[in-house]
Amino acid sequence: MIGIKLSTPDCLVHSPTQHYTTKNRCNLVNAFPFCIFSSPIFRVIFFHFLGKLTGTTLIELRSIFLFCLIELQMSSTVDSSGNPIPSSSVLMASSKHIGIRCHSENLEFLKCKKKDQNPEKCLDKGRNVTRCVLGLLKDLHQKCTNEMNDYVGCMYYHTNEFDLCRKEQQAFEQKCSLE
Repeated sequence: MIGIKLSTPDCLVHSPTQHYTTKNRCNLVNAFPFCIFSSPIFRVIFFHFLGKLTGTTLIELRSIFLFCLIELQMSSTVDSSGNPIPSSSVLMASSKHIGIRCHSENLEFLKCKKKDQNPEKCLDKGRNVTRCVLGLLKDLHQKCTNEMNDYVGCMYYHTNEFDLCRKEQQAFEQKCSLE
């Protein structure tokens, strides 16, 4: 999730996992979490909720909603140093590539886990899997930045539903082939 901190004269908003801290007029929306718009059902409920409000409170909520959308659109697949962030949408979008390129590392890890249930015995194999995946994500981001960002953004917006992102998936897989 994307954390935000927004202060206005009447409201104080924290990260999406927290709720409003109420001041003055914001008591109407106390404990209503914002910036979690990944679910289409939640968006419908939110817009229905907005439709019932009027006046200053509605304006405040709309400005907060707009701020949240801007924050969501500004999210990236890499951190400030250029290293890939292995979020669920990034991993889901690159899952086919991971399955092909990191197959041997994953297989070795699974064999190790099957052979010995002690987690310490397979740490080196797990590190190899992680190293392979992070290297792959970095390569994918360098080779097809825009297509990957579009696909990951779609997956993030649609809660990792492949069916809703086929156009972005096709563009990503054409630019960064699976071979």
